[in-house]
Amino acid sequence: MNDYVVVILPLSEEDGGGFVGLVPDLQGCMSDGETREEALANTQQAMQEWIELKQGLGEPLPEPGIAVKRTSEQGKALMRALQALMSVLDVKDGRIAELESALEAAVHDVSSSWERNLPLFESPAGFLYRADTTQ
Repeated sequence: MNDYVVVILPLSEEDGGGFVGLVPDLQGCMSDGETREEALANTQQAMQEWIELKQGLGEPLPEPGIAVKRTSEQGKALMRALQALMSVLDVKDGRIAELESALEAAVHDVSSSWERNLPLFESPAGFLYRADTTQ
């Protein structure tokens, strides 16, 4: 029982004040007290009862430190998922940049072609001209 880590945290006044004791390796095992010492003693009693209950049900006890290992594995899995997501986003971003370039080129080609093919217009002074934006 001494191999399990007990975490003692202060409780806010809204939560009644005092302290809460948690045993991360023993899911749901917790207690509280007015002082740190009382919270620790009550949590150790809760641990004893938790372990006796599991043993009475014939269930195996969690390995001490399993919560840290589980959290570490979850963190590693999250990092792998984020790296995979970033790779997908990098590929998508590259494709978006390619599409933007292709669209810009297409718009330029169409507008250049359109401007070259403008008909001649007669001005009020009687002159014929073509709009030429390349000068």
